Amino acid sequence: MDQPRTQTSRQRIIAAARAEIESKGILGLRVQDVAAQGKVSVPLIYKYFTDRDGLLAEVLGEMFEEFVMEQIDSSEAYFNALSNPTVDDLIAVLTLPQQDFRRPRRWFRVQILAASMEIPSLRARLRVVQMAIQDRLTALLEDVQVRITGGHRPVSSTALALLIQTYAHGFVLNDLLEEEGVGVTNEEFAALMRVMLQAAIFDAKVPSLD
Repeated sequence: MDQPRTQTSRQRIIAAARAEIESKGILGLRVQDVAAQGKVSVPLIYKYFTDRDGLLAEVLGEMFEEFVMEQIDSSEAYFNALSNPTVDDLIAVLTLPQQDFRRPRRWFRVQILAASMEIPSLRARLRVVQMAIQDRLTALLEDVQVRITGGHRPVSSTALALLIQTYAHGFVLNDLLEEEGVGVTNEEFAALMRVMLQAAIFDAKVPSLD
């Protein structure tokens, strides 16, 4: 039986940095702590990542991409298992405002975006990540539209991909409203999306992109 491959020094550094960020937050990351946890030297970290910002750019970019791609992967698997998908099936894979398991990740993504305003290398990394996310989600929505309508793409899948990502980030605002007892429920949001998607895909008088 094959033995698991030993992590490289670089992989240990990234794993240690992720653990530190998850434990202490982005602002709490200290290169010395990463070195201690990863059992490497500080100079070695600087060799791979130049400085603390370079390390943050690599690790936070990886985490940002991983969180979103996992959801896209599961959505693709869901649709691939359907013979005749509907608008309701599309709604079933969308992020909803009161899904507790998603709250920590969306707040963390917002923190990463905020940090990128002060860390140019992180912002550059996120641009690359966002291009990959946008391409994957656009391709998925191209396929979904064609399968739901029976061969048409009534609306821009690129614009739809951006809309879906935008409202998912915006749910942090609903989290604040929920703390005051006035947040939008999953049912309310799903009903709104059903009307919007039904109109966009079937009812709106817009030219096909075919």
